[in-house]
Formats: sequence, structure tokens, C-alpha cells
Amino acid sequence: HLFTGGSSSFMQTAHDLHQQRGRSDYDYRQRLVLNYLWEPPLGKGHTRLAEGPAAHILGNWRLSGLMTLRSGRPFTIFHSANNGRVGVPGGFANALADCLRDGSLPPDQRTPDRWFDQSAYALPPLPRVLGTCGRNTLDGPGLVNFDLSLNRMLPYFGEGHNLELRWEIFNLFNTPQFGQPEGNRNSGAFGTIQRLAGDPRVMQFALKFYY
Repeated sequence: HLFTGGSSSFMQTAHDLHQQRGRSDYDYRQRLVLNYLWEPPLGKGHTRLAEGPAAHILGNWRLSGLMTLRSGRPFTIFHSANNGRVGVPGGFANALADCLRDGSLPPDQRTPDRWFDQSAYALPPLPRVLGTCGRNTLDGPGLVNFDLSLNRMLPYFGEGHNLELRWEIFNLFNTPQFGQPEGNRNSGAFGTIQRLAGDPRVMQFALKFYY
């Protein structure tokens, strides 16, 4: 793909289309999403413990959740100071930085303070303004997220009428959800992660009446 999502809408140079070819902005190489639901057959309207005190305590519970695991999405190393110098009307191009070598780090060496090897990238020396890096050559952080919901249906309000109690937990294990690293070679935060892509653990309670 040439231009999708967060990438610049204009190429660095119209004379080298090959340089702008790269992975799509939403190219997650590995992604697994699992949804689960467990409802024991206990309580009113079920096959076991349909009546009695135990039915009122243990019956009509439901556990459900969503698990999401994915690898990171790609990003580009660019040089913002040269964006207005590459000859595109309005200066909307994405001027690339110079790539000296592969700046990828092994997974066990990546941290929010150094997600890739910053020394592998340089500013294009003036008067040259066109960088040599490719588009979307590095990967950002992956995602590990578990959401959990525990709810109970209270079928005590007549036929077709139910009261539902819900307890929902988002990001159950409070896993940090890091955003993309700073890819602007001209920035003082180059190579670091300055923002989050998701919230820490959040819980909410809900009461819903069906009629």
C-alpha cells in the first residue's frame, strides 16, 4: 500500500515511487481476539437448582469476556524540519530521515525510553533534504488486553421482565497500553514513547431492566 491511515498524504519525491512503498498503517502481522461466555445451568429457568434458597444465591450468573492479543503497527522515521522544503505545494509532504542501518532492537531491549536504536538514523545534510529511510519500517508496541464481565439476571418481575446486574472490568490485569514511539528525528523525544494507547484498569457497575 502507498498511502493509508496515519501516513502523509503526499510522497517525499514523485521521482522515486519505490521509496514510498511499505506496509499499510494498519498492518498488524499477528492478531488474536477471543470471546468467551460461561453460564452455569443454575437457577430459575435452568435445569439445576431451579428452586429453593440455593437458586436465589447461586442461580442465573454469567461470566463473559474478551481477550485481545496483537503485534505492533508500523511507523515511519521522518524529519519534520524538511517537510516544507521538498517541493510539494503547501509543505504537506513527509520528509524522511536518513537510515544508516537497521534500527530495530530485540524485544527484550525495547523500553519506553528507547524503543529503537536512535543512533541508526540521521538528519539529511543540507542542502540535500530528501531522506533515505523507507516508509513504515519499524514496529510499535503490541497489545495485550483482557476485559471481563460478571452479571446476574434476576427473573422475579413477571414474564418477559428481568433485572440485570453487571460488573465490568476493562484491562483486567492493568497492562500498560503504550502508544507509538516518536518517529520525528528532529524531536527531542525521538525514539521514546510519550503517550498511552489505552486506559489503565477501569471498572463499572450497571443496572438494566428488561421489559
